[in-house]
Amino acid sequence: MLVACGLSVFSDDVGPQQHLITLVVAGALAVWHWWFILAHPDWWERRTALMTTYFVGVLAFTVVLLQRSDAFQVFVPAGYVLAFVALPGWLAYAGVVAANLPALIVDSSDPLIAFGVATPFAALIGTMVRLTEREAIRRRELLAENARLAREAGVAEERARMAREIHDTVAQGLTGIVTQLEALGDLPSPARGRVDTARTLARNSLVEVRRSIEALRPGPLQNARLGEATRQAVASWSAQYDVPANFTVTGTPLPVHSELEVTLLRAAQEALSNVGRHARASRVDVTLSYMEDVIVLDVRDDGTGFDPTTAGGFGLTALRQRVDALAGSVDIESAPGAGTAVSVTVPVIEGER
Repeated sequence: MLVACGLSVFSDDVGPQQHLITLVVAGALAVWHWWFILAHPDWWERRTALMTTYFVGVLAFTVVLLQRSDAFQVFVPAGYVLAFVALPGWLAYAGVVAANLPALIVDSSDPLIAFGVATPFAALIGTMVRLTEREAIRRRELLAENARLAREAGVAEERARMAREIHDTVAQGLTGIVTQLEALGDLPSPARGRVDTARTLARNSLVEVRRSIEALRPGPLQNARLGEATRQAVASWSAQYDVPANFTVTGTPLPVHSELEVTLLRAAQEALSNVGRHARASRVDVTLSYMEDVIVLDVRDDGTGFDPTTAGGFGLTALRQRVDALAGSVDIESAPGAGTAVSVTVPVIEGER
């Protein structure tokens, strides 16, 4: 636009007043563009009616400017770009076609060149740019999600390692001390008092150590066991994505090892996260089944589905590794348009309540 204004001022043989009018019209177009595009970037490709109004206005301003000066021919190709900036989906291609109208209206463009060469070329370039942009956004989101999952996995693994270390060293040592002190028989009065004091201190320390181990469990499992923690995760996900989700527990809940609870909870969270980001589902069913020797977590949705052979994201890979470490299995059943079912099976490893 600035180049076109400069050419108009220096090449058109008209009076200063006509130049001023042309510059005022160009300035009005600049304000129009600033208001719709620069001042409200959240409107792009989201407010279809507003963006259609914006683009029609751009074409109207361009017609007026072309009628005032042929120099504004250099601005006409900008309409192709603005069509892809402002208009969503197929409307962008309609906008590319409409971008030729100002030049045709003032009878300063060859229709064959405009519609046979310029329009297809602009549509091709616009499509390539849009696909590249979407791929870049997808990769950026994937990298961010992978980084988040890696951080969470690292933190969870370190917390679990610390809990195991404390349990296997300090907690076991204190348990042994308490056992040995309780095994002592009758002692002389002075010694009995000191032994009782030592026994009390050891028991209190063991309680604190167990509380510390419990605090190292994942957040949702700090105050709730697996069934309730999974129910909370499902309810939170449903509220976040505004998708109905049903959670069911079958069988008799068993006290199981904390690592097993963590694995199943993370599996539910990962499966639900994938549904929210990819499936476009209208309903999700989550079932936690306690069987005689295994626990099975099923997450089913009625979304778009996919080809399971192409599923290799970081989240699923980390989930498979975690489940494999417990001698469990992860099964995924899906097909394009047929929804998805994720089933995680782990053997029962009993733990303390």
